[in-house]
Amino acid sequence: MKPDALQESMAQFLRDNEIPAVASWPRGCRQGPGEAVVLVGLDKLECQPVGLQDYLGQRLDEETGRVVEWYGRKAALEFALDILAPAEVGAQACRQLLQRLVQVLHSKRPNGLTVRKLTAKEIEFDQKEGLLRLECAISCEGWVWASGDEAADILDFTLRGDWNG
Repeated sequence: MKPDALQESMAQFLRDNEIPAVASWPRGCRQGPGEAVVLVGLDKLECQPVGLQDYLGQRLDEETGRVVEWYGRKAALEFALDILAPAEVGAQACRQLLQRLVQVLHSKRPNGLTVRKLTAKEIEFDQKEGLLRLECAISCEGWVWASGDEAADILDFTLRGDWNG
């Protein structure tokens, strides 16, 4: 899964939970929106092996009724979630959006990922963008896994939350 797709997936999760978010800073939006928005970036993606040659075992494919091989690695991700707001809406808009973000991450798992840590810095004025910026980061864990057919050919890689196999 590409970093852009991971960023967009996190931004979509936030939008689905009524938090304004964009995966990257679109051209033409440099003046800032009329309200606070979360800018989602992916700072880090690390994968580490957990099984012999990444082998996780066999599972029954519910759709086909076949037993398939599973391969994967434990993934650690760190997303940068910068809360941006025009100066005229004030720092309170950043704080309120941070509070909504904390509530959503406390009650729901983004795309099945386990959120391990949320950090937030002080609100600062970004001279270059002309916006208030509250830098945040969330550290998540999940799995990068794939299934294989009987010849052990990898069919597809997916990022998911906790492995319960």
